[in-house]
Amino acid sequence: ERDQYRNVEFCFPWLDADDYPLLLGCADIGVSLHESSSGFDLPMKVVDMFAVGVPVCSVHYHCIGELVKGDQNGVIFPDAYDLSEKLQSLLSGFPDRCSKLNNLKSNLIANRSNENWSKEWESVMKPLLRL
Repeated sequence: ERDQYRNVEFCFPWLDADDYPLLLGCADIGVSLHESSSGFDLPMKVVDMFAVGVPVCSVHYHCIGELVKGDQNGVIFPDAYDLSEKLQSLLSGFPDRCSKLNNLKSNLIANRSNENWSKEWESVMKPLLRL
């Protein structure tokens, strides 16, 4: 079984805080395997990837759809087989002609300037708190 991973190398570097967004920004796509035990928390790693314009493939769980909007800023998958299918679809034609991936990146960049804490407070929290 080890032979099948002979050409695979794992590297876990320590990064300074300033280097973290630079490393994330080098990625073409991110994969989040975070599953909430409560069903109500969202992975900050996905937020970090979105902040640098990297679309995400995320495993499905109760509230992930609040963050990852299918075919807008990423895709959601239920299992390894579906993740494989989605990655193949997104990376088809890579690096020059991968229109699905490029659309996700474009959406992230376009929406980045529209999202901020104040707007989210007004549209989400204020109504929930009935203020």
